[in-house]
Amino acid sequence: MRSLLVLPLLVALVAGATLDFNHYWTAQEINEYIDELVRDFPTLATAVNVGTSTEGRPIRAVRVSKNNVANRPLVIVEAGLRAREWISPMSANYILHEIVEHYYEFENILDNVNFLIVPLVNPDGYEFSRSTNRLWLKSRSVNGNGCFGIDLNRNFGHLWNTVGGSTDPCSDSFVGTAAFSAPETAAMRDLIQSNSANLVLYLSIQSADQMVLYPFSHSATTNPSNVAELRNLANSVVLTLMSQNGRIFTSGGAGLLQPAASGSSIDFVAGTVQPDLVFTLETGAGGNYGYDVPESQMAEILSETTYGFLTMAEYVANNK
Repeated sequence: MRSLLVLPLLVALVAGATLDFNHYWTAQEINEYIDELVRDFPTLATAVNVGTSTEGRPIRAVRVSKNNVANRPLVIVEAGLRAREWISPMSANYILHEIVEHYYEFENILDNVNFLIVPLVNPDGYEFSRSTNRLWLKSRSVNGNGCFGIDLNRNFGHLWNTVGGSTDPCSDSFVGTAAFSAPETAAMRDLIQSNSANLVLYLSIQSADQMVLYPFSHSATTNPSNVAELRNLANSVVLTLMSQNGRIFTSGGAGLLQPAASGSSIDFVAGTVQPDLVFTLETGAGGNYGYDVPESQMAEILSETTYGFLTMAEYVANNK
């Protein structure tokens, strides 16, 4: 496999605009890039309207399917669930850049696997984090009494509001008023369920604990029945990640390596749809808080994360 991004890389867009992978894109720029991919690679990339956010922004995905063959094993990638984790949607965009714009490098994968990639699940929170409060984590639902937002990774339906969240509407870990009360998580639920027949791997890209996690988030002791397969693949991904830039990554159960919390996207997928493979990839860290990766470090983290993703994709192509 060729080396991925190591130097500034420009992606030409319509109307003479230019996007590069050395700055964080706006939600509008992400949508422009989706439109460009679909226009330039019509036999490979298709835009999917996933839903609409609280403030009316579109939530979009790209379906990547060589020659639009529908019945291959499917990988869903979800990114941008939490507003302040800007490196997450950029990672999804870079994955799209690799497997679509450089499709000829990944023939074995694309001959055997389809992808459905959602770069930005939480556009409202993302834009609020960019414009107003860099530390903002939640969506932008109006909760009353001057409180806003739901922690979308506490709002999915499997064992919702049983551990690790808050019912305080002002809390960063507010679980919402009910499972899937956020339009963003409801849209993801519908996307996942409508594509469940072929779903083999679900990947949530988050930042920035430098981990590869498998279900369940709600418990340190509860694991899927194929935990040995999950553990082996997670270990392989960790080795790939660490071989790139020397960062230390760990792998294991989400509820063991992080504080137990219900309502996560991976718990919903693993607990209801039950595909073979479900993971969270916590990217490399940087900046003051880990998730606020400086633009000067973006290139190496995007490349690193994409190599981790490709390890999973190759496993699916060769084994599922």
